[in-house]
Amino acid sequence: MIKLIVLLFTISIANANIFPFLLPDEGSRFNHYLQTHLKNSQKEILIVTPSLNYPSLGKSILRSTSHGANLTLVTSKPSGDALRFIAYEGVTLYTYSPRPLSDTLILIDNSLVCHLSGSLNEKNLSDNVSSVWCSDEASLVLVAQKQISVLIKRSKPYLQ
Repeated sequence: MIKLIVLLFTISIANANIFPFLLPDEGSRFNHYLQTHLKNSQKEILIVTPSLNYPSLGKSILRSTSHGANLTLVTSKPSGDALRFIAYEGVTLYTYSPRPLSDTLILIDNSLVCHLSGSLNEKNLSDNVSSVWCSDEASLVLVAQKQISVLIKRSKPYLQ
């Protein structure tokens, strides 16, 4: 019986749907992957990041919001793209001030989660070496949902 559990665990690890990207070498592949999922978003995009300055993703986000998806953005210091998005319908901006945020977490339609260290800044991601992973694994998506909901509860709406 124990042998079967070990075999099942090995198979489940081998079939996990985790997609790693090593930046900056795979930056264009990550950018295309994320843009595709953002454009095809139907319901909701949740982004928690220290700051947002990623113009090429901005177009994909605005396209999905124009088709009815909602964007919830949590940042430490709203500036750049984050402030530009609040002019659109379906966008909610929160500021998180208890502690500085250090990583970025992206959740798309409760089906895909991406994590990267640092802020979602196009220049930093193209200059610095960092590791990014995305996954459509249900358990990881559920954990990300819980983490983001806790952050949103502790955040303040920007326009209040």
